[in-house]
Amino acid sequence: MKWLGILLLLANLAVLGWGLQREPADLPPRPAKHAGVGSLKLLSEVLEDNGQVAEQGPEIATSHSVGANVVQNDRPGVSSSVSVAAHTGEGADYSAKERQSPEQAVSEEKSEVGGSLPMNSRKLSTPDVVPPAAVVPEKAKPSVVVCGAFGPFERGAAAREVAESLASQGMDSSLRRESLEKPIGYWVIIPPLASQEGAIDKVRQLKESGISDIRRFVKGDQRNGISLGVFSSKQNAELRRQEVAKKGHAAKVIPRLITVPTYWIDYRSSQESAAKAAKSLRRKNETIKNEEYPCSRVVTSGGIF
Repeated sequence: MKWLGILLLLANLAVLGWGLQREPADLPPRPAKHAGVGSLKLLSEVLEDNGQVAEQGPEIATSHSVGANVVQNDRPGVSSSVSVAAHTGEGADYSAKERQSPEQAVSEEKSEVGGSLPMNSRKLSTPDVVPPAAVVPEKAKPSVVVCGAFGPFERGAAAREVAESLASQGMDSSLRRESLEKPIGYWVIIPPLASQEGAIDKVRQLKESGISDIRRFVKGDQRNGISLGVFSSKQNAELRRQEVAKKGHAAKVIPRLITVPTYWIDYRSSQESAAKAAKSLRRKNETIKNEEYPCSRVVTSGGIF
């Protein structure tokens, strides 16, 4: 049994020596706990790598090309270690991520692993909406107040209807009545003579001249005058006067007047409303006038405007 134990011990020593002499098999590297984090190496391994790089060339051996960040651990019982990214550049990325905030690191990891985010998870930037400037309403220009009268109207009912229409449009209006002498014809006459005898003698002379349709005024303003006819138009009256004049008798044409009532509508309103009303009235009756005058002269049922 003793020799059997010695034999087993020697066999174990032989296997141990054989194992130490052969190169270890290339094992696949353990996956990093976090994407983008490089593998850890001992300080001695870093120094050996730096020595090999220095042999290859001075340009490769610079500290910038190695890009190793050495972090010494001061805690007792823990060996010093470094994070090296000499060939892959992973160490530089990891050091940069250490300086970033957790939110930034997580965001970059998601973009590296998952690619672009879907449209609904992206935060779209909206342009700043500038509120429209407040619109300041323009001050209304003060309207010019004018006064005047529309007329003349021959019938009171028509004038009253127009006055009510203007009042419904916001115009101050009042109906006013006046008397007007209106020509209803034209007289061809021989002016009054000094006496009745003279008038009778003149009638006789006219008849002897072949002039007919003769009348003698016996009263009124034309007393002792002689009428040679009444005509509706002034033109016909003028022809009659010329006919009498050719026979040696002087005559003249005067209008035959009668007094009739007329109606005016006094108003007070803005200039725009008055102009609009005048245009509408003239469209219906061309004889209607718009006589403007100072407001102090316009009298209505309520007094002076």
